[in-house]
Amino acid sequence: MKFKRFLSMRTFALVLIISLLALPVSAYDNDNELETSQLLSSNQPDTTEAAVTGTIEPDYTQPVSVSPPPVSIMADFTVTGDFFYHTKNLTASNPSDFYFFSNNTTRTIIFDLVSNNSDYRIELFEIDWNTNTAYPTGLGGGPGNALLANGLYSADWALRVSSVSSLGSSYTIKMNMASPGGATTLVSTSPLFQSVAWRYPNGDYYLNQNLIVNAGNNPGLEWVRLFDFSEGGNYWQRKHEVSDIRVKSITTRMSYSSDYASSNNAVFLVLDEGTLFTYHVSEFRSGPPTYYYSSFVDTRNWVTPRRLDFLDMYAGPDLLVYDLNTNQIIDFVSSLNYYYANGIEPYPSAVYYN
Repeated sequence: MKFKRFLSMRTFALVLIISLLALPVSAYDNDNELETSQLLSSNQPDTTEAAVTGTIEPDYTQPVSVSPPPVSIMADFTVTGDFFYHTKNLTASNPSDFYFFSNNTTRTIIFDLVSNNSDYRIELFEIDWNTNTAYPTGLGGGPGNALLANGLYSADWALRVSSVSSLGSSYTIKMNMASPGGATTLVSTSPLFQSVAWRYPNGDYYLNQNLIVNAGNNPGLEWVRLFDFSEGGNYWQRKHEVSDIRVKSITTRMSYSSDYASSNNAVFLVLDEGTLFTYHVSEFRSGPPTYYYSSFVDTRNWVTPRRLDFLDMYAGPDLLVYDLNTNQIIDFVSSLNYYYANGIEPYPSAVYYN
């Protein structure tokens, strides 16, 4: 009988959620509480996620002659490091620009051209400095179309900016090739591509060159918050625990601040179904009369320990705050967090870096 009652309650909750999906979406609910989704910027999970389909296949039948970049303190045509952000103009006397770089391990790359001139194009070339020849790879496009490839093998390369017609406008190149090769999904990007997150076939999530977390295998990674107070034979205790963590997505770098924790170098881990959550509150008073209370019912009125399921996914993103400085989880932003759900602590803030 208990199982049947539990099932009917879950079914009712599902019907209620489906009916609410047709209602206008607001940043606040009826209690004027900020939804956790508002902490995810427009560049973050579920908005930019895309499969990495770009391949690198140089066309050796279409060579272009190039010259080594001149040695100059301006270094306009030399890219150093794994990140690049540069603004320049194309003119009649300078109708195209090459930006040269190299890598010694296979990388995953993303680059984009920003310009109000739709005639401008950006394209990736492989460079052979023995013959001063550039070979087009076919990976290219116009402004505003981020280009991805997961097999940038060890070689010399160049990005060329050119125009199919009009000149005179400025352009900006954004590029990030910090992550290992083999990524299958672009997860999130910062505006200037200084911070890019990728997912790999084995479930690993990388932020630039750093492995952050796995989709479903994270031994030892957990978050526990315990309030424990005792006095005169009486005690009060409240405990949250998030463990066996399953991750659906991650964000780019941010500065995070709340009453409970803060970090100038953190990311959100967006939890997935299967994550284990435990909530427990207890109280004892020695009396007289003696009083004892204990409950494992969470703020969504389900008994814990339990694993997050599809109904939790509809309740808004459940976010763990992962501190990149310490490689530890420092906070849990969710309506399952008693302190946020009941307005005891104000909602945190997040400022994403470029």
